[in-house]
Amino acid sequence: MKKNEIFHDGVDLTYGNTLTTNKETYSSTFDVLDRVLPGGGWPRVGITEILIPTINANALRFLIPALAEISNKKWVVLVSPPYTPFSLAWGQAGADVSKILVIDLPESDSSNRTNTLWAYEQALRFDDCGAALFWGDEMSTVELRKLYLAAEIGDTWGIVFRSAKFANYSSPASLRIQLDTLPPSKCHFTSNNLSTTKFKGTIIKGSSYSVGQQFLLEI
Repeated sequence: MKKNEIFHDGVDLTYGNTLTTNKETYSSTFDVLDRVLPGGGWPRVGITEILIPTINANALRFLIPALAEISNKKWVVLVSPPYTPFSLAWGQAGADVSKILVIDLPESDSSNRTNTLWAYEQALRFDDCGAALFWGDEMSTVELRKLYLAAEIGDTWGIVFRSAKFANYSSPASLRIQLDTLPPSKCHFTSNNLSTTKFKGTIIKGSSYSVGQQFLLEI
């Protein structure tokens, strides 16, 4: 996997509104999502946990519009992603593909987990990194706290994808979302004849207003 390769998740990403920012949040570009997110958008700093039943490409789809806009200003770093990268989908979303960095460590490396966590921590600390993504289940509260502090130091939005089985575990993440993929009520296709995906999300940690809020998106 090369540095400037990015995900192919089989989706037309020509959707969403222009991202707007304020001091604390990035717009998701989806009104229905911004209405339930704390502060009206994705946090600019700190750790967001996305809790999903299985690791797959779909969970990234509702994040890409915001990440694409961030890439026009700062680096977006993806550490050891679990599926094949491809630039077209991100390019369609308006990303600067030269500012998308994939760090892929060899699976055969016996110290891979330690190295992967270290690489992710360094990405979070990098002051020119706008967002850093990581896929990892077996993380302790201490490790998550260390990543949270790194994000605070680097002024970075950290996104961690974990299994939904950790939903009831304590976490220092400032925002936690449990995400499910639902079967579409009808078979929908994009302009590229690619099927859409329906998401149901529940905010399980955030502001007092946002906790328990749900959203439905079909992308």
